[in-house]
Amino acid sequence: MHPFSLSTSHRNSWKLLCCFLFLIGSLAVGLAEGLAKETRKAAPGNVLQNVMFSQEDTRQTIRIRGTAKPTYTVYELFNPARIIVDVAEASFAEGGSFTLPKKSGIRLQTRTVNKSQPPICRFEFTLARSGSFKVRDEGNDIVLDLQAGQPPAPAEKTAKKQATGSGSARLSKIEVSTKGTETRVLLAVNGRIPDFKYDVLGRDAANPPRLYIDINNIDGQGLLREQKVGTALARIRVAKRGSGLRVVFDGAGETLFPFQVKRSEHGILVTIREKGKQDAISSVITKKETIEAQLPEIDLLQKTTAKKGEKPSAPQDSFAFAGYEKERITVDFYKIDLHNVFRLLREVSGMNIVVDESVSGSLTLALDDVPWDFALDIILNLKNLQKEERFNTIVILPRDKAFNWPQRTADNLSFETDTRVAAQEAIVIQQRQAMPRTVLEAKKLIAEGRKLEKRQDIETALKRYEEALKKWPDNGRLANKIATLYLVGLRQNAKALYFAEKALKADRKLRAAALNAAIALANMEENTRAQQYFDQSVSGAKPSREALLSYAVFAENQKQYSAARKLLKRYEKLYGQSLDSMVATARILDKEGQHESATGVYKRILLAGFRIPPDLKKFIQGRITLSQSM
Repeated sequence: MHPFSLSTSHRNSWKLLCCFLFLIGSLAVGLAEGLAKETRKAAPGNVLQNVMFSQEDTRQTIRIRGTAKPTYTVYELFNPARIIVDVAEASFAEGGSFTLPKKSGIRLQTRTVNKSQPPICRFEFTLARSGSFKVRDEGNDIVLDLQAGQPPAPAEKTAKKQATGSGSARLSKIEVSTKGTETRVLLAVNGRIPDFKYDVLGRDAANPPRLYIDINNIDGQGLLREQKVGTALARIRVAKRGSGLRVVFDGAGETLFPFQVKRSEHGILVTIREKGKQDAISSVITKKETIEAQLPEIDLLQKTTAKKGEKPSAPQDSFAFAGYEKERITVDFYKIDLHNVFRLLREVSGMNIVVDESVSGSLTLALDDVPWDFALDIILNLKNLQKEERFNTIVILPRDKAFNWPQRTADNLSFETDTRVAAQEAIVIQQRQAMPRTVLEAKKLIAEGRKLEKRQDIETALKRYEEALKKWPDNGRLANKIATLYLVGLRQNAKALYFAEKALKADRKLRAAALNAAIALANMEENTRAQQYFDQSVSGAKPSREALLSYAVFAENQKQYSAARKLLKRYEKLYGQSLDSMVATARILDKEGQHESATGVYKRILLAGFRIPPDLKKFIQGRITLSQSM
């Protein structure tokens, strides 16, 4: 017998065993399928069955069909243009149809986002281009109404339109004129002026500092691709970008010129303020962020009164001066549901936020590095809402609606407590009565100046502040506020230096004033004196972020690379790494010839989770690719 052969009895036993195992397996599979069916039957929520599409003229309608009243959020993303619909407490039906016809020009992707609690079903509609849309719910359905692009016109009609100039928008010419201290550039557009956006890029190893404007859905056929100017604006370049154009304005100096971009009757007008050659330190001021976010820490209504041997209290920044002292955030909302916005603010603030049921709508808002309570106030003003705040709770409701907090009896307040409160109020009254009349007058002028400054009337605000300083000459913080406005708002370096030195005369420990003086002197190329003030601005245990970064840029421009890197290391030790500090470090390493180390820093930037501007990200990726190919 073969060693592996079986007797007849053994073969019969083996067959019985196999049949038994097959029977057990079949029972297990059947039981599992039965349980799965029962689970699906018992699963609560909305079952999304299919997506339907229809089009009438230029209006496209997408209907997401469900089995229950939907709970959902809709928002728009860009690059590429997408509309996202997130449906909570829902599931996709087995065998459901979730595709759109090719003629729609819309690509649909669906998936379940399990990280959310509860999980959500996501519909991602990728569009040919961004456009207006509306959302509504009808019964159990979510309905999107989109405005599609105009259908292509017949060739004959198109030719007529082009002949009459009423066709698609075209950038016909670029007109440059210089008069006095201004250079004006008109991007002349035939037809309706399309949407555009602009941003700035700093100087790098291969390129000058530059402003670029991206114009959507516009033609520039036959336009001169490069035009030399020769002022603070060295040249203008035009390149095709997607369905539109990118117009690049190259600066002639180390830092970008001050500019303003706005629509005009005939196109897009760029106004450039001419200036003398400036130090690279100006890049700290000429960033696209708001003026207030760039200011050193200032509190106008308090002069430093620290006694000898005491450390002065940390000055407040301009937001704090306006009463905003909460944690700072950066937000970029586009057509986001208001309730989701308030949920985000709840997470950031740690406050209880209660939203009235009548509050609805969506929001588009972009804010960079602002206190969360400032962002909340902007949202309330935009949406005609109000807030009531008490007991770590914020109630949000329409302005025309009243809210009454729950009341409790107050008979448990003791007479002793009331006496203490009265005594504190009496002290405040005595202090106010003891305050010199000139100081009271100065405070009134400061209040007027603040209102003017909020309206962006900087020159008139400065007049009020200077009048107040004459009445309150030992208020160093007020003098430094004036210096800051001259430096940042009006670019008058000599005036900024004058008032910064007045501030230091009133208070030698006012390091923010030393920073203003340093920047003003650096802009006037008085580098020896500038360095002395920079040294003063970073003295002490914890210099400000602005002082350390500004001094590092100044040192880099003076080719003091080792000193610049030490300042950046000190910055990162005190405040952690930031996008600015890491980019500056990488740039300096490149200038020192340490290209491998610079590449390592660039790689860490991409992995650090910062919000990196697209062009900077593209430059870093190209820089890394270049180093790997060498």
